[in-house]
Amino acid sequence: MKFHLLGEKAKVEIDIIAREYPNSFDYWDGNKVEIPGYYVDFIASLRTDDIRDFLNDLKLMNKDLSGKVILKNLDSFIYFECEMDKLGHIEWSGETCYPTGSGAVLSFEFVSNQSYLDDLIKELENIISLYPVISKP
Repeated sequence: MKFHLLGEKAKVEIDIIAREYPNSFDYWDGNKVEIPGYYVDFIASLRTDDIRDFLNDLKLMNKDLSGKVILKNLDSFIYFECEMDKLGHIEWSGETCYPTGSGAVLSFEFVSNQSYLDDLIKELENIISLYPVISKP
């Protein structure tokens, strides 16, 4: 089952999966329902040079085991930021907005660690390999 918050150019959809504790008759636990995590689906554009710069900064952060990296685009659809501490923990935060400037804004924060960077770097390298930066400004 789902419910929707609708606007002229935006939609938020909440999917109710099931009761979190189906065998509980306790008021607090018995009334919890599970919903899926964060999901965004809209058409926007990113520049390959922004992806390349994000990739290069992630590689440097991975090598130095510290630093802060940001991925953003000119139209402000997407903003992702990560910062690594001295223990290899990475704090991610991000925001999406659609339509840009006046649309629904969804934001998130979570903690990860350095071990996940290698896969992300490989994924971004594959993207840049398929969609290389063209020309210079």
